Amino acid sequence: MAAAKRSGSVAQEFVSRMQRAWGESPFYQAQLKGPAPDRLHFHPVDPRTPERALGEALLKGRISIAAESIDCEGELDRLWDLASADGELFRFLQEFAWLRHLEALGEAGIAPARVLTKAWLDRFDKWSPDAWTPALAGERLIHLCCHSAIVLKGSDALWRSRVLTSMARQTRHLGRAGHRVSGAYERLTTALALSLAGLCLPGCEEPAERGLELLRRELRLQIRPDGGHLSRNPSRQLAIVIRLQLVLKALEARRMSAPGFLKHIAMRAAANLQFFRSGDGRLAVFNGGYEDDGRCVLAALQSLDPNAAPTGFARHTGFQRLEAARALLIADMGVSSSARRFESVGSFHFSSGRSRIVVNCGAGGHLAGEWERVLRQAAAHSTLSGETSAAAAALSAVGGAVAHRRAEDIRGQLLEIDRTIGPGERAAAPRHVRRFYVTAGGDNLRGEDRLVAPPPPLAAAWRIRFHLHPTVRASMARDGRSIILALPNREGWRFRTNCKVLRLEKSVYCGEGGLPVATEQIVLAPQDLAGPPPDGIVVKWAFRRLDGVSGTDCGRGGRQ
Repeated sequence: MAAAKRSGSVAQEFVSRMQRAWGESPFYQAQLKGPAPDRLHFHPVDPRTPERALGEALLKGRISIAAESIDCEGELDRLWDLASADGELFRFLQEFAWLRHLEALGEAGIAPARVLTKAWLDRFDKWSPDAWTPALAGERLIHLCCHSAIVLKGSDALWRSRVLTSMARQTRHLGRAGHRVSGAYERLTTALALSLAGLCLPGCEEPAERGLELLRRELRLQIRPDGGHLSRNPSRQLAIVIRLQLVLKALEARRMSAPGFLKHIAMRAAANLQFFRSGDGRLAVFNGGYEDDGRCVLAALQSLDPNAAPTGFARHTGFQRLEAARALLIADMGVSSSARRFESVGSFHFSSGRSRIVVNCGAGGHLAGEWERVLRQAAAHSTLSGETSAAAAALSAVGGAVAHRRAEDIRGQLLEIDRTIGPGERAAAPRHVRRFYVTAGGDNLRGEDRLVAPPPPLAAAWRIRFHLHPTVRASMARDGRSIILALPNREGWRFRTNCKVLRLEKSVYCGEGGLPVATEQIVLAPQDLAGPPPDGIVVKWAFRRLDGVSGTDCGRGGRQ
């Protein structure tokens, strides 16, 4: 193992040296030369909400991203030297995302923005295999285009020329390297960045054409017929919609007709994004996504056709949405073909008004260690999971198909998700059938989980989990057979089940995009039985709103 790691490290170092030699070579540097822009044709507007606290921390030379923190003790230019090249902090700095937060400080943010920009130009402007990856260069160009005012305002011609020339060189580099990006989503975002930067910068018309052509190809390959991205990640969906709208606005500003495919896909993608919007204006957490920025979500939905009726079924993306009065349920019924898939089939988001009740744990890609792997497992989702390794392996076996059925009448809405566990014919293979029923008044969610002919390891060690949002206070009722939930909107809910093993356990929530936040989960488990019943295992459960009692009173009553 150690020898393999050393061999991989040597190979990576060799590749890095070759990339640096090629990037710094006069031959490649000559390909990045071109007309030097003196302005931007179009100034995109970044709809994301800045964090003043993050900008104020930067003024002091302190910054914390995910689990990484550095303090340059006021010498801002040292930030570039202190950030590790393989961490989220390095990515944040290299993407120039900090420009948004410094711009929110007004005049106080101009000086530190220029210090950081100058320090980057001094270190990385000619070439760097780490800083000039297409993904980082694309994000950096988008942030520079959106927030160029804070970098260029009141500056002399020499400084403006240095910044704009660097942007043009990076855009030409992106035009040559963008198609070689390995990840699908990264190729799409690179194409969007190349298209936008090429349209904004004079003299970059050729890279803009390359970007639009690359964008056409990637959208055709990655956007499904219902407008959803193949990652099934709502946060990525939001980023794609915002970038598509910026490209369309840049084309309009340049008085260029937008390709028909671009308008059509932008509208379909926005409609798919609306599907994930929760009652608080932010996004439901699925497949590596976050709650994200409500203001940004609202801006992304401005392009929706006001006459288009919202849909409750994303057929190709694999989600169902049930709404009744104040209640909202979004269920995942899709299976990812990716090797690094989220084991999320049957998981769901449930909220009442602006208060989230049941959630998934979120993503750990921004965290170090084993977080990413752990948060992809079924146990990190509000669905069926296996407690032992054998049970988890039986449940996550590749090849299972998913079917669904939906019915609705004046009394409520029913959704059934029928999942085959592992490969094989549906009639003979083990199955997990999950049913949701939401009453028309939105005050009662009834559910049923049925395990048909489960493999012995799963029958003995299954778990059904309901991860609660950190704002929900949960306590075991005095009868020991139900759980009382107090919501921040002062509603009280009661969870009941026919399962005799009912527990409240600790959980974590990474849906807000930062460090894990402590929360709780409701866990149902099997009894100590010799074997499963012959007709399968049936677990019934329900969330019911308590009428006439505030969430505060419910919390007090549950703790007595």
